[in-house]
Parts: sequence; structure tokens; C-alpha cells
Amino acid sequence: MEKWRKYGVGALLCVLLWGAVFCGLRGSFQRYPLQVSFAYFCNNPFYNRLGINPIFNIVKSAEHGKKPVPKEIAAIDEHKAIDYIRQALGYTPKDSLNPIVREDSCYARISARPNVILIFMESMTSLNLERQSGDGQYLTPYLRSLRDRSIYCSNAFSTGIHTNNGIVGIHYGYVPNFAKTCMDVTSNLYTGLPYYLKQAGYTNVAFVTGNPQYDNMNSFWRDNNIPTIYSLYDYPSEKRVNNFGVQDDYMFEWGLDKLNEMSASAQPFFASFLTVSNHSPFIVPEAYKSRGTNDTERIIAYSDDAIRQFIEAAQKTEWGRNALYILVADHGTPMNSPYEMVLSYNTIPIFLLHPDLKPEVISTPVSQIDIWPTVLSLLGIPHENNCLGIDFLNAQRRYAFFVSDEHLGVSDGEYLFCHSIQSGRDCLYRIGSGENIIEQEPEKAAEMREYGFNMERVNLLSIANEWTGPQKP
Repeated sequence: MEKWRKYGVGALLCVLLWGAVFCGLRGSFQRYPLQVSFAYFCNNPFYNRLGINPIFNIVKSAEHGKKPVPKEIAAIDEHKAIDYIRQALGYTPKDSLNPIVREDSCYARISARPNVILIFMESMTSLNLERQSGDGQYLTPYLRSLRDRSIYCSNAFSTGIHTNNGIVGIHYGYVPNFAKTCMDVTSNLYTGLPYYLKQAGYTNVAFVTGNPQYDNMNSFWRDNNIPTIYSLYDYPSEKRVNNFGVQDDYMFEWGLDKLNEMSASAQPFFASFLTVSNHSPFIVPEAYKSRGTNDTERIIAYSDDAIRQFIEAAQKTEWGRNALYILVADHGTPMNSPYEMVLSYNTIPIFLLHPDLKPEVISTPVSQIDIWPTVLSLLGIPHENNCLGIDFLNAQRRYAFFVSDEHLGVSDGEYLFCHSIQSGRDCLYRIGSGENIIEQEPEKAAEMREYGFNMERVNLLSIANEWTGPQKP
């Protein structure tokens, strides 16, 4: 008996020891384990990086190549792809060393220098604007009303199907390398909207409902010109409702107070709000339990109303009356799809709202990567464009190109071409029909395939900063 007691004590000590080792490796009792973002504590990138283990960086650099560019895209001659892009987008490069960098023209539409409010609407597919509850009420009455009061893009697409894809696509202008995260610990430094607004004298901040370590946001944003991030570390603990932190309405309410404080400065601000309530598991407030037949519908109605309350409250302030509001989904949501690729995951609404902007509907294809060149143009802020985005108010693209984890999609709103990087299968559809018509319209399929493959080839080279010249902090 004594012998077995000793074995039992030894086994228990081993379990406790391994538990302690595991906790040490994980480094945190929070939802997310210890990662690079935890080392970032100030606005100086040099100081932030001092706390990162160099051996860890070596390992991460080795892992960086685990998701290479798909072979069909990598096989495209880069010089031919560049020539194709120049013709498709109709631009002349600034110099031979940076073949996609060009000086974009500005077409200012807003007279005074406004504050800029960017709202990432979690999982808000454009199909939600047409969804109704059982009693016939639309789930998104506020967003529907904005279509008549703003510049509304009715044929817009997200770059990917994850929040990190939307952040990088909207802020910095890049389409992801399929399933590879866009905000890796080895990420490069980009320009885009935060950089040029900072250069123009803006203070850049971001608000998230939960943990800023999610998707490596904390370090990525700090490295890329958003030095201040308000998150669950700042909100009262009793306001947290689940692992995603606080509800959207509380983040907006708290953020509104913070922006009121910031408005005391003469410096304009650029504030990004990352909503999350429309992400399962849903926490539906009591007041919305009767809105819809299930929690999916109810939370959409709540999300729409939280945005309405924030914008209406902001527009009652002096700073909010002169604010440009950009509302865009980070990505759509998966719904029943007759296509090889789930199109609802990439179809999204985009709104630009300001008193100086005459309402109009943009029906030509628009991508998230087009947002920052468009916004800088209408603000009249000079900039170099080093991505494949365009000013969609003054130019048109033939197609939008986008990805899911396993597919490349190309669409003009009438047709959808998709290519599977797993099977190599190509499909062509008329949107609204689930029939693959690639054999009936091979020329259309070939044209869309060429567009998507060349765009993604150059886009992925641009992400690596191989052509964008010196990195800008």
C-alpha cells in the first residue's frame, strides 16, 4: 500500500509539474496565449520589439513560408502580370523600380478637413439589407435608409472571409494569400489610410470590443500607424458579456465619450471601430428578443440599431457634424450557396456619409482595397498608391477579385468566376443561377481568370513589399 501511495504522489506531482510548465508556455490565463502583441506597450516600435525573443523571431520567420503562393499563380511571369495590371487599371508607374507605385490624382469633395470615422460591421453581408423578420419588418432599417443619404456601393466585395483580411484590405489595400493570416508577427510595414492621414495631421485611434491580442491586432496596428487601441483593458469588467468582450453599443458609447475628449484638440482624428456582436456566440439584449424568429436575425437588428444610435449621437456634436463616416463590413457571412464559392461571404455593403457628399449609388464593382485611395482623393490628401485599389468615385474596375481560404473569386456583379486552389477546378456562373456555364462561355471564363490571376500575382508581390520602395513607419 505504501508503495502505491508513493506512486500516486509521484504521478500527482508530475501532473502538477506539467500543468505548471503548460501554463508557463501559454503565458496567460486570458483567452489568447502569450504572443507578440503582448510585448507592445508604447508608441515606439523600437522599444516594443526589444521585448521579443530573437529565437522566437527565427522560428516564426521559418514558419512564414509554410503557406506559399499557389503554384498556378506563382507560375505567372511577374513582368507580364505587371504589364497586364497597368493596362487593366490604366496607370503609368512613378518609376521603373516601383512598377505599381503611382501618384494618384485627388478630386476633393469635402471642403473642411473632417474627422474620419470608420466602422467595421462584423459579418454584415449585403444580403442582410434585404432580410426581413417573420412580421415583415426589415432587420436593418438604418442601413437601408443610408442608401438614400450616402454614397452607397451596391456591388462591393470583401477581400477575404476573416476580420484580419478586412482590416488589411480596408486600411492598407491588400488581398490576402488565401488562408494565410494578413497580420502575421512577421508583417511588413504598410502605408494606406492610417499612414497618409497621420501625415496630414490626424490622430489615429482604434476601438475594439474585446482583447486587442486577437489576430495580432495590437502589434500590427501599432507598427502600422494606429498607435492607440482602446479595448477590454479599458472597459469596466462588469460590461463584458462573453469572450469577445463588451457589446457593440457599449463600445460605441464609451468611444463617443473618448472622441468628445479628443475633440478638444484642434487636431482632427481618424477613429476605427471594430464591432463584433454579429459574431457567434450571439448575446442578444433583452430589448431585441422580439426582433426576428431566431438569434441570428435578432443580433442583426441589434447591430444595425447600435450603429444608428452611435452615428445619430455623434452627429449632434460639433466634431461629429463635420465627420466622414465610412461603414463597411469586414466580410460577409456564409449562407446557402449554389456556387462552388460561398459568395455571401464576400458580398458586402459600403457607405460614405458626409454633408458635403451628394448621395449616389455606385453599381460598378468595388473592392475593400478601393476604399483608402477613394477616401484620400475626396479629402484632397496627396498620396502615392502602392496597391491595386482605385478611386472608385472617379475610375472603374472591370472586376473585383477576392479570396476565401480555398478559392479565388472574380466578379462584376453579373458573373462569378471561381478557381479552387485545392482541386484546380474552374467554374463560371451567372449570379442567381447555380449552373456552371464555363463550357458555354469559355471566353468569358478565360477573361475573368486572366484578370484574377494577374491581379493576385501582383497583389501578393506587393504584400511582400518587393516593389513598394522603402518601408514607411
